[in-house]
Amino acid sequence: MQLIRYALRNILRNIWLSASSLLIIGLLVFFVHILLLVIFSTDRFITSINDRISININLQDGYDNSQIRSIEFLSGVTASFSGVQVDYISREDALTLLTTRNPDLATLIEQDANPLPNSIRLSNIDIGLYSSLNVYIGRFRDILQYDQGSLDRKLLDYRSQYDRIANVVEMLHILQIAVYILLGLFIFTVAIVIYMVIHNFVFFLQDEVRIIELVGGRPSFIYGPFVIQGMLYAMIATTIATALFIALIALIRSQSLFADFVPFLSEFGSLFASYAWLSVPLFALLGALSAFLASWKYIHSTIGE
Repeated sequence: MQLIRYALRNILRNIWLSASSLLIIGLLVFFVHILLLVIFSTDRFITSINDRISININLQDGYDNSQIRSIEFLSGVTASFSGVQVDYISREDALTLLTTRNPDLATLIEQDANPLPNSIRLSNIDIGLYSSLNVYIGRFRDILQYDQGSLDRKLLDYRSQYDRIANVVEMLHILQIAVYILLGLFIFTVAIVIYMVIHNFVFFLQDEVRIIELVGGRPSFIYGPFVIQGMLYAMIATTIATALFIALIALIRSQSLFADFVPFLSEFGSLFASYAWLSVPLFALLGALSAFLASWKYIHSTIGE
């Protein structure tokens, strides 16, 4: 209890330094929360892209899902590529779907024999599986409408779509890495700020530290107040920053202008709630470690000598 009292007294001795330190640490922690939201957003965006990707591959005339070769292709995709959904679409089903989507075009087709081929739709494809899946598809060119000439041009739209999406996801992955680096830098900056503040306090109180050492004060009594002081800076700043961030999320969710983002923010809020409980003790531990290193280094390199 006495160590806490001394730590509070140190904080109040230079109220402006303490207030500015809390402001800086609070802003850094607030931006850490924002970076977590950015990471969550890119993860969800990549997932939504993967969910919407699909490719339709036409079977050659005379082939459906009953031939051994067709069964081998369908079962191979399911067995070799986890998560990929395989749907067989007969020419009758394709015509029914076309009638629903474009009745006028379906009327023109129905005047003659159904020219639509049996096809296979592959969906829920992860971007990382596309290259290997494309190689696998190439092994079944004998039953698929797939050749190096006209069909490559015919499937160019699908390939271009995948190429565009792959480029977007690659950029998002790069963004994620950059955000993680920024996240680490912000957390490291919090440690540096606390380190420098405690270093300054030890400098101004070096006479008292010398007296405590001369009278045989215990190491815990020398370092304890500074360690607790660093913890208090981190705990107070993190609590305020986290409360403001939660309030900001709640304010955005309450505005009708952002109604489309409410489910997304609700999902993020549920995950952030569990992190918020841990952020205060985690940053407090970081503050205590920084404060101990600052006081130990200064005392042993300057006062101790």
